[in-house]
Amino acid sequence: MRLFLIFFPFFLFSLNLSEILTHPKSYVRDFYLTEFMRETNSTVLAYKAYNAMYKQKPFKHLRILAKKDKVFEKIYKCVNVKPEYLKEVDVSCILNNGLSLKTISKLKKEDLKYLYNNLPEGKVKSALYVFLNKDFGKVFQNRDLGYYFILNYQSKSIDQNITDFSIFEDKYFHLFVKYAVIYNLNKIQHSLMKTNYKKFDDNVKWWLFLNALKNGNEKLAKKILYSINKKNSKILFWMWLLGNKSAKVKLLKNPRVNIYTLYIYEEENKKFFIKNNIIIYKNKKPKYDQTNPWDVLKFWDEFKRRKDLFKFAKELDSNESLALKALVLDKAFKFKYNFFITPDIYNDRNISLKAFVYAIARQESRFVPASVSRSYALGTMQIMPFLIKNYGGDVFKQFNYKENIKLGVRHIKWLFSQLHDPLMVSYAYNGGIGFVKRKVKSYFKYKGKYEPFLSMELVPYDESREYGKKVIANYIIYNHIFGNKGITLHKVLRVKK
Repeated sequence: MRLFLIFFPFFLFSLNLSEILTHPKSYVRDFYLTEFMRETNSTVLAYKAYNAMYKQKPFKHLRILAKKDKVFEKIYKCVNVKPEYLKEVDVSCILNNGLSLKTISKLKKEDLKYLYNNLPEGKVKSALYVFLNKDFGKVFQNRDLGYYFILNYQSKSIDQNITDFSIFEDKYFHLFVKYAVIYNLNKIQHSLMKTNYKKFDDNVKWWLFLNALKNGNEKLAKKILYSINKKNSKILFWMWLLGNKSAKVKLLKNPRVNIYTLYIYEEENKKFFIKNNIIIYKNKKPKYDQTNPWDVLKFWDEFKRRKDLFKFAKELDSNESLALKALVLDKAFKFKYNFFITPDIYNDRNISLKAFVYAIARQESRFVPASVSRSYALGTMQIMPFLIKNYGGDVFKQFNYKENIKLGVRHIKWLFSQLHDPLMVSYAYNGGIGFVKRKVKSYFKYKGKYEPFLSMELVPYDESREYGKKVIANYIIYNHIFGNKGITLHKVLRVKK
């Protein structure tokens, strides 16, 4: 009788590092490398995967490595300094933004003194002096220190009258104004109303306009708004809200549907033109498999290079690459038409819910099932890996319509059970329910002059702010496509027509 010795390797996992590395550097490859780092028991291979990243994410990736080896634990502590191990890390970690202003504000006096005595001169040491002495009056006397605080610590303690903004009037000034307006720094807001708005670019003017309107100075708000050079649909809409009738006429001539034009269409009972059927002339084998993330990468590469987009669209003639063809046609027609395709991804007796699912899917991925975002959100519904796992899903099955939609619908239903409002659910799907509860619902108004539009323009996160507008417009359109014409933008925004 022979004995066979079977040797199992120390690490067994489903992902093959060598195979992953054969693919081009991209966020798709980074997603697979990240999952490989989680699975492997080999610190060496995990570090090799980390070094091969297209865009490393220190907080995410070093945390994974830190769980595998104490050497990386020290490095992770350097990029994520906490009070409990403050004195264990090198001061260089703190100088490289390892310690946030929010954390500094919560430090004990003895820790503040320790840091102040050990750090070289600079904005971090100056910030420590401010907290040590509770002397916030000097924060905006220095350009670097002022930006450091207003971008990272929008506490009422830094709110003060500012007579001269000249040291901040650079290419980042729109951020200064935006944070003062969004985070209710009232004294700074009133100081900003005394600035000469005419010398600033459109981006700064937009936030100065919102500042004036928010503080009840409609006369100044109008002047600032009218001085904005680029009159896009958002600017024209606000001009109309402030009484300019000709702005409405211009909006009605805009064929592109968005939340602003859609609202005006409803005001005038005008029908909007939507193209939801894409003609497939020859249902042939797809040039690109839209359920394969590596194929989708190749598609995007060709899409960027191709000049004859109508010809490229014909090459995508297949029901299995409908989403890709719609993307190409949209650009080929120079975005003059409103493509709202309806691939067979989900059905529900509740038309409103079905429309909302399609609204999210269109905004998240334009229905391309093998989509991977910079943050590794996956699939048609762009679900984050941690959420997929929380719902008991498999991250590697998310490029399948059925699997991804099932989890997305489950999450949407849960959000509705908590928030009961399509607009709030839209914000939460993008920024998280915690963000909505902490930073949106606390100030958001449906009633009042210029509401809810003013509240919508003041949603703190740029991405979530625009995301909500787009999803709600999609939601109205898909309700109409699916025959539920009783759902209107006026009803969703609780505005009487």
